[in-house]
Amino acid sequence: MERIDYLPHHKDIKIIQDTDMFCINTDTEVLGEFIEVYREDTVLDIGCNNGALLLYASRFSPKNLIGIDINEKAVELARRNMALNNVSAEILVADGNTFTLEEKASVVIFNPPYFKVIKDEKVKNDYLYLAKHEDNFPLESMIECINRNLKEGGTLFFLFETKRMMEVVRLLDSKNIKIKEMKFVYDINKENSNVFMIKGIKNSRDGVKVTKPIIITR
Repeated sequence: MERIDYLPHHKDIKIIQDTDMFCINTDTEVLGEFIEVYREDTVLDIGCNNGALLLYASRFSPKNLIGIDINEKAVELARRNMALNNVSAEILVADGNTFTLEEKASVVIFNPPYFKVIKDEKVKNDYLYLAKHEDNFPLESMIECINRNLKEGGTLFFLFETKRMMEVVRLLDSKNIKIKEMKFVYDINKENSNVFMIKGIKNSRDGVKVTKPIIITR
């Protein structure tokens, strides 16, 4: 079933959501508000789903917006959301394991699936399963896709599961993508952080700042 919502905190931006697919959640919202884009940037959203993060990026009026997703239904929905908001973007059906831009992006945005596969898990909804689980796109391949498509000096905005933070740090460092800012996200009802966000720059100097956390209160 489809419905028309608004981008959180941005009532001027409408978004069509399909309840059979992955809808905007707090991960989408906090990452969308975390990103910074400039007018000369080419922005790539890996796994763009319904295009929500591209809509967040569109507020900065960048030169180019590109989104990829392996799910054809998600790509069609993202295209409709761009049209609904008069946003020019190239949305492609593509597999992140192999996708390569002809001209590398200056900004990569990525809100990836971060749950590892549970053996013999029964899949009730293929769309939601692909959006949440990394069995067809493991973390190592995610980081390789980022590296392959991000230009020298380019910026990455990335969100992942906090308990796997050291995996992310190690893999990014192996590609010389240096974490420049880190921010933890907490649910007010939970003791520990569930997800964290990073801003990384390819082939930058070492030096990271950990900024004030975000507390989700609803």
